[in-house]
Amino acid sequence: PPSEGLRSDIRHIIDRGQRTDVERKGSLRSVILLSGASLLLMWLSFTPVEFAPAAWIALVPILQLARLKTLPRGTHRVLAGLGFVWAGVTLQWMRLGHPSMYLALAALAFYVGLYVPVFVLLARRLQRLRLPLWLTVPVVWTALEYARAYLLTGFSWYYLGHSQYRWQSLIQIADLTGVYGITFLVAMSSGVLAELVPQGLLKRWHLDVLELPDNANHGPANFRMKAIGAIAVCVLLIISCTYGVSRRLTDEQFTKGPVISLLQGNFAPEVKHDDTTAMERYRTHMLLQQQASTGQPDLIVWPETMFPDILVEVGEGITDDQIIDVISSQGPVGNGVEAAEIIHRWRDDTVDRSLRDMTKAEGCAILVGIPAQRVGLSRIDSFNSAVFIRPDTGILGRYDKIHRVLFGEYVPLKDAFPFLKDLTPFGPGFGLAAGAEYQTFEYNGHRYSPLICYEATVPQFVRRMVNHTDEGGQHCDVLVNLTNDAWFRGSSELDQHLITSLFRCIETRTPMVRAVNGGISSFIDGNGQIREPDSIEVMETKDHMSLSPTFEKLEGMKDPKTGAWRRQFTGVLTGQLPTDPRESLYVRYGDWFAMACSIATVAGALAASMQKVTS
Repeated sequence: PPSEGLRSDIRHIIDRGQRTDVERKGSLRSVILLSGASLLLMWLSFTPVEFAPAAWIALVPILQLARLKTLPRGTHRVLAGLGFVWAGVTLQWMRLGHPSMYLALAALAFYVGLYVPVFVLLARRLQRLRLPLWLTVPVVWTALEYARAYLLTGFSWYYLGHSQYRWQSLIQIADLTGVYGITFLVAMSSGVLAELVPQGLLKRWHLDVLELPDNANHGPANFRMKAIGAIAVCVLLIISCTYGVSRRLTDEQFTKGPVISLLQGNFAPEVKHDDTTAMERYRTHMLLQQQASTGQPDLIVWPETMFPDILVEVGEGITDDQIIDVISSQGPVGNGVEAAEIIHRWRDDTVDRSLRDMTKAEGCAILVGIPAQRVGLSRIDSFNSAVFIRPDTGILGRYDKIHRVLFGEYVPLKDAFPFLKDLTPFGPGFGLAAGAEYQTFEYNGHRYSPLICYEATVPQFVRRMVNHTDEGGQHCDVLVNLTNDAWFRGSSELDQHLITSLFRCIETRTPMVRAVNGGISSFIDGNGQIREPDSIEVMETKDHMSLSPTFEKLEGMKDPKTGAWRRQFTGVLTGQLPTDPRESLYVRYGDWFAMACSIATVAGALAASMQKVTS
């Protein structure tokens, strides 16, 4: 009867819908497994695990999604969620700085996690052009890392290339392509391997519910194309390593450089804003400085903001009445403070004299991390600064930090969106102004350029600093990083900060010293090699107010028991850092390689979109 046929059709539709629902759920589980495997391998590639080989295969699982005809519903939401989890676990050290940083951690993890679905989207889009994965994947991944260096002020951490920092012969290509060239090779390896995964193997992994097309490799990635990809990545690796071996300098080939002493305190981050402990902080660093001077260094470096007083400056042409007007606009002046006392505070040069006297006593140049303030016509600007003082001429100049840390030093759009003020640990009124000028300071024939905090991790910023010349038209010989990593309580942030910074030395062929409150202070040469200092002296006494503390000499930058870099001690590291006579293509032409990948990605995505419209 017709009714039976109708009932049969209805049952068929219902059964098909149920099967489709089961397949969709199964496919989504497969998406979770594949992308989760890739993100786990990514996590293993970086600190704290640092299993570098994992980076070479990290993208293989997630790239299977680029080989599918269609993706299950909700895939991109799943990818964004898993990306958020990966970024949150990787960046978990942010929470250690302050309870409010949990919100900042969530915000940054959400942003970084979005790159995961964007990568899959672009990789799939370029597959329409019938190009092999071993070509499209490194181009797209490199372009996204380049974008991350600029968007939202930039976050140049946890690049694929950073995972290979121990492979000295490979990473030397950074002076040609920046770290992006290393990233390209690592991602290319995953592209080659991803196309070697057969459909049959996927099915044996119980991934048969994935909706693979008949030709899983979309045509061009046949045996010959796969062979070309494998040969290409091997040839590029051989060329890169050969270049690296020939490009590296030996100790005899470096130029004799300055003797530098790095002061490393171990003060909790809260102390920086605690006036009650200012004297202890000052006395400790003065004792360290006194100990450092016995080694007759050319330069002594204090960590970021460790000088307890504020260096004040009155803008050019600002009168006393204008100072009072600006102070009054900030709010009522309480506690009976009178105008004369306000003027005295801003006109007083006690801090300047203290800095000048300090270097005269030691007989060498000193670079001091210090907070600074400048009063202008309409406002007071606060800066994170470094002051260079010579024993013969006094204060040579001041560098104000240019590249500020998002949420840590400024909050964008905080007036339009007041809730954003909760993302900083310093309260709603906090905010640092950006400096305006790059600086190079000279003493005893050597030129130094300061980098404060995370500025040393930003490739394009360090390149501009190295390109800056002093009044004599000379570039810097040594980069000096002043930073305070005590915020992160000895976590993997300290290691990743050091690792990321050493790539700047290779890119610019400029050595770097790092004076770090909380550790890890270090000497890095132009090869990107972390060098052993000539001496490591740790203050033994628990009473930092003692006039005659004792110092213990340690052997080696790494703890022999744990194999980890030494951190969280109070002491002095002294060494002679060789300068580098080499020039760098990267310094001259910048991120040409990453820009080329970005242009290729945009052009490829547009071409693929037009092809879809045409078809």
